[in-house]
Amino acid sequence: MNITLNNPGSPVPEFTVDGAIDTLEAPKFQETVLAGIAAVQAKDVVIDCTAMPYLTSTGLRAFMTIGKTMKAAGGRMVPCGLSGLALEIYTSSGFAQVFPPAETLDDARRMLGG
Repeated sequence: MNITLNNPGSPVPEFTVDGAIDTLEAPKFQETVLAGIAAVQAKDVVIDCTAMPYLTSTGLRAFMTIGKTMKAAGGRMVPCGLSGLALEIYTSSGFAQVFPPAETLDDARRMLGG
């Protein structure tokens, strides 16, 4: 798994995930996103999951931690581009109701007022 910050210094960090977020990769994912958020004291974050084929329960836990961090700051986490198995896992776990995903990156930006 690779995670890339696409807009360094922006008040709304946008990360792209390339690969699965499994037990081995979840800590790296969580640490990278939280560090990017802290660097700009962001209230909102976008996570582009277009190239993420699936995630495990550990990956879901990382999303939960990031989402709760954003809610505590008065902001939101918006994942986008979920499809296939990744979307099924995210939705069936109930995460879609707590942290609603956007279909595309542009939709995520609109959800956050950008």
